[in-house]
This record gives sequence, C-alpha cells and structure tokens, in this order.
Amino acid sequence: MKDTKYNIHATNINGLGAINVANEIINSLAPLNNIQKIYYSKGIKRPKNNNNYIFYKRILPNPISRLAEILFSRLFFENIPTLVLGDIPLRGINNQILFVHQANLVKPSINKFSSNNLKYKLLRLLFNFNLKYVKSIIVQTDYMRENLLKSFPKLKCSIKVVPLPPINIKEESIENIIKDHIKLIYPASYYKHKNHDFLFDLSKVYKTLKFEIWVTLKKEDFKKYARLPYVKNLGILNHNEVIEKYKISNGLVNFSNLESFCLPLVEAIYLNLPTLTIKRDYSEWMCENSAYYFDDYVSFEKSLKQLIEDISNNSQKDQEKAKGKFKFSWIEIGDKINSYFQL
Repeated sequence: MKDTKYNIHATNINGLGAINVANEIINSLAPLNNIQKIYYSKGIKRPKNNNNYIFYKRILPNPISRLAEILFSRLFFENIPTLVLGDIPLRGINNQILFVHQANLVKPSINKFSSNNLKYKLLRLLFNFNLKYVKSIIVQTDYMRENLLKSFPKLKCSIKVVPLPPINIKEESIENIIKDHIKLIYPASYYKHKNHDFLFDLSKVYKTLKFEIWVTLKKEDFKKYARLPYVKNLGILNHNEVIEKYKISNGLVNFSNLESFCLPLVEAIYLNLPTLTIKRDYSEWMCENSAYYFDDYVSFEKSLKQLIEDISNNSQKDQEKAKGKFKFSWIEIGDKINSYFQL
C-alpha cells in the first residue's frame, strides 16, 4: 500500500518558540518524501530551489484573512490530507492532523487561567465548528489532552500526546557557581498569561534576599519594570543566544500561568539547569519533582532560598525522570507524525 501524501499548513505561526518548533517538525518530515506542498508565511525557513513551499500572502488585514482561510479553506487549499500547525482546523479539508499549541483553546471553566476575551471565544467556536474534518489532534502533554476533552466533550477524533525534545541542545551539566547573588533567566515574550507582573510582588522578597532576574522583552514592554532594581532586560534574543544565557545563569525562572507546553522547561532539564517555576498543571506534568515550585511571593522566597542552598552544596534536584519524557529525537517525531496519516 502506498504511503499517504499530505500538505502542511503553516500560515499562522506566531512567536519565536512556535516558529522554531514548526521548522523542526517540517524538517523532520521532509526526508520521508510524503509532503506535497507546504503553505507558509513569515518565519518558516524555505530551502533554496524547493518548489514545494508556497508563500501564503495576506492581502486583507490579518484577522479577516485568517477567518477567511479557516471558513472558506477550499478556495485557498487543496482537499487532501493536511498537517495543520496553526491550532484551528480548516473547513472542507478532510483527514487533517491538527497540531494544537494554543492553551487558550481550553475553556476558562476548565482552566481558570485561560482567557475569556472575545478573540479566544471566537477561536473556540471555530475550533469546535471545524472539528469534523480532523482525523487526529496532536498535543504535547497529557494534561492538555485531558483539558481539551473536558472542554469539548463531543470531540470524536483521537488525541495523540507527543512531547517534543529541545531544539539544538545536547544533554550537559553546567558548572553552577553563585557569584555575589543568584541570577535567573525568564526567556518569554510579553503576553498577559506570561505573568511578568509577578515581578512587582518580588519587591517584598528583595528586601531580605538579593537576586537578579533576566527578562527578554522589547523596550516598550520593559518600561514598567525598569524601576525594579532586581530586573535586567536582555532584549529580544534568538534561540542560540538564549541557550548561551542559560549557560551563564544560575537557573531558569518561570512565571507563566498558562501553557500547552513550555519549551524553556525542557531546555533547562536537558542542560541540568535548576528550575524555579510557578506551580501549574503544565509545569508539574513537565518537571515532576525536579523543579522548585512557588505560588506567591512567600513560597517564591522559600523555594529561592532552598535553590541557593542546594547550588551552594552542589545538591540540586535530580532531573533524569523528567528528562525521560522528552527523549525522542526529531527523526522519531517525524516518524510519529507521518504514521498518523497512514492509519
């Protein structure tokens, strides 16, 4: 029996992390020779002299254009099996494999941190409206699978859990020595759910415990945090620059209230970099007992003190169990996704 051929729809990939993941998925599938066309937009890397890549040019404003391609998909794309990397199924395109990365698709009644604004209400409606064209959904964590099933109880397609490995990172142990005070990095763009405003609460901790937190924000997004003496802005960094900053920091800190999957947590695990993270469903699933958790500034101070003590005593938490969830290679990821089209 011949392998099923398919298109890839990657016209709505936003954010550096999502773009890096999309490029890795496409690269992992390319050697299998089952891709017919790749519809892409900015950020997706097109190899030279590859005619399979078709740039999707938006003429209308982005929200209107996006709505049109979701509801009138057959006007723009072929009706053949398609890997959709943009969270929302395409109407009229049969046998889609849908990669869901957007945690706000989960209803607020299921996860209180999920947004209830009009944009996400509409996306949930569109998601549900077009689900009948989906063969399988891919998510990256068990908790995201459970939350989708609770949010859309009539969902009939299968949901595959495929935890992704880090990108261009080899397992290693970084020498961790605290000089003067502990330095933690939070590599995240500014969105409400990323919870950067938690930085203000830490002024209470800074009165008794010295630390420095590096953020990666645009200048305009950093303005309101500029007066905080314990916050340093590194600006927008590419992926390789983030990895280098990991290696000269003492640990990763994570404030995000809502994620379907958090790539920096995986990167820290692979580098054996200590992780101080807010306690949420996704972070507990990903890190298990390998992280230092907090819920508020009081527990943050307690966990930070423990982290400083452990680094000083060279007795950091074991990350091997958590690392086991993300041990797939990108070649194996490509094989997995390809196999879902062949079922």
